[in-house]
Amino acid sequence: MIHCHSVPRVETCSILTTSPNVVTSAVHDRMPVIIDPDSYEIWLDPGMRDVTTASELLKPYDARPMRCYPISTRINHVANDDEECSAPVELTQSQPSLFL
Repeated sequence: MIHCHSVPRVETCSILTTSPNVVTSAVHDRMPVIIDPDSYEIWLDPGMRDVTTASELLKPYDARPMRCYPISTRINHVANDDEECSAPVELTQSQPSLFL
């Protein structure tokens, strides 16, 4: 008699980070790894065992197609989940500097 039992499937998500590129370094000392679409097949291959090839995908993303601009604080509220969260806004000085 063969006894089979179902193993619960665990679904998880991890955000891998790397050194920042020129665009993101102005904001933070790390950035999420962004896999180039040309490398999706390699990254998602369940048979991938080549550590060197996988490690090469974990480099900072090319800064040329990226841009940086201020956005609304709407992004700070989980109930706000729309395109307006990433729309550019004009910065206004909300409080005078304590140190001149």
